[in-house]
Amino acid sequence: MAPLDPAIADYERRWKESGIPGLYEGSGPEMRERARCIRALLYPKPQLPAGRIEALTLPGPAGALDCRVIWPRDREAGQVVATLVYYHGGGFIVGDLDSHEAHCIRIANATGAVVVNVGYRLAPENPFPAGIEDAWAALRWVHAHRERFAGKDRPLAVGGDSAGGNFAAVMALQARDAGIELAAQFLLYPATDLRKDESVVAALYLGAQRASAALDLRASPAAAPSLAGIAPVVLGVGVHDFLYKDNQAYVAALRAAGVPLILREFDHLNHGFFSYTAISKPCEIAAELLCADLKGLLTG
Repeated sequence: MAPLDPAIADYERRWKESGIPGLYEGSGPEMRERARCIRALLYPKPQLPAGRIEALTLPGPAGALDCRVIWPRDREAGQVVATLVYYHGGGFIVGDLDSHEAHCIRIANATGAVVVNVGYRLAPENPFPAGIEDAWAALRWVHAHRERFAGKDRPLAVGGDSAGGNFAAVMALQARDAGIELAAQFLLYPATDLRKDESVVAALYLGAQRASAALDLRASPAAAPSLAGIAPVVLGVGVHDFLYKDNQAYVAALRAAGVPLILREFDHLNHGFFSYTAISKPCEIAAELLCADLKGLLTG
């Protein structure tokens, strides 16, 4: 195996030496505050030129969903090529609109798509299926109101990283079954199979009914009886990622089902590399390459 990118290895070393506890310790609010502090200290957001950013509130199954609409730089309605609904990562527990805004700005600028960054309910206060129900409500609302974004005649896609990649993969399945046409799914190191996941994160997300919940395809898209007919996939994963084998298995299932796939594996990268572009040039290169792949699917 190629060595981990030195910038990432240094960030991990500094975290360990700092004495800051692991990310998923304590209560939900404690974990989220720790995540914000770690981002600010060790891997700040890249400073990217941004287009218009709008606050948007959507109706959700348990109340309002706070979202942000990220327009590509120098483009307005009528000029954007597609609409992408994006779900942030964070192990279903941390992460928010702020933490992943730069992800959405990069995607919007690189692809020419308008990106709807979705806020959803987080575990452990709101365990499965709360977050995924919010994700589905947001996608259905955006689909029904496409004229507010790129327009009804332009492609609609979904995307997300890690836990958000799980949501995007599930959305592709539900969209297929509901007759909602998606042009692409943009999956950054997605969690696709929680059935054998013994981690603390999975326990907090799935809640008291963990064993049965993990079998639900809304938690484990790899458990779907068939992946045939879902939207084309761009999937990026680092070889050092703890989800690498999970992603390999999902890729095999996608190929077996005949789903069009662009796979990018990065020898020197690990989980979360799309977040490390301000401290690692290889991460920035990987992020731009994946965005170019997505642009190709959205623009034909």
